[in-house]
Amino acid sequence: MLEYTFEITHEGCWTETMNDSFPMISATIIYSYQLRETSITMIEATNVSPTDVDAFVAWLSDHEIMTSATLVSYDENRAVAYVSLAGDYETGTDAEDTEPVLNVLLENRCFPTVPPTVTDGSERWSVLARDHASVSETHAALQSMGSVEVTALTSPTHDRLLTRLAEVKAAIEALSPRQREVLSQAVAEGYYDSPRACGIEDLAAMDSANTSTVGEHLRRSEAKILNAVGSLLSANEETRKASRRGQPGTQPP
Repeated sequence: MLEYTFEITHEGCWTETMNDSFPMISATIIYSYQLRETSITMIEATNVSPTDVDAFVAWLSDHEIMTSATLVSYDENRAVAYVSLAGDYETGTDAEDTEPVLNVLLENRCFPTVPPTVTDGSERWSVLARDHASVSETHAALQSMGSVEVTALTSPTHDRLLTRLAEVKAAIEALSPRQREVLSQAVAEGYYDSPRACGIEDLAAMDSANTSTVGEHLRRSEAKILNAVGSLLSANEETRKASRRGQPGTQPP
């Protein structure tokens, strides 16, 4: 997995020209999603003076791709405004081929790691991509939307951890319904507390099953999960040893 960081001047979007009218304002796109033909976006705008807040919201509302802009809240002491946007990226002659950057990223299975920021007419994104081919395809698609500059392309140090955690999740999902039921009951009743709040006999009495059956379910569940956790522990140990040597952790294959 790769972490792909880039800046894009998104032609036809409000982010492209915001600082032409409001040079001091910076924005963070908290979330954005598509609802039918409408894009819904929440932004956090900083350095918004009390004299600019209404004008800023009005400017967003008047943008050719926006159908509405609503001030959700404004903190005068911090000069921070939260604004909800609804936009149609297919309206207007200049925005005919414009769509939200997030749409393109998700279509190419690239997922943001932090909310994107908007400064000096550019959107800055950091996303996780599957591989170099996925990055190339995404980059090509983004270039059709405006000017794109890659600022970083790295294999994140937590990549192995993410992979191992996915294996643990898969191991849990691989438990049979009965194994999951007994294990959940054991956790809820404190069987794995230190000291234990109950024993196998107590779990069997709650479950209306004999002690050996409950114990067998727990042993099988524990084996599946611990086998997956074991690889996670090994990965952490490799990273710890490499850190002691002053070297980067082992990268995923």
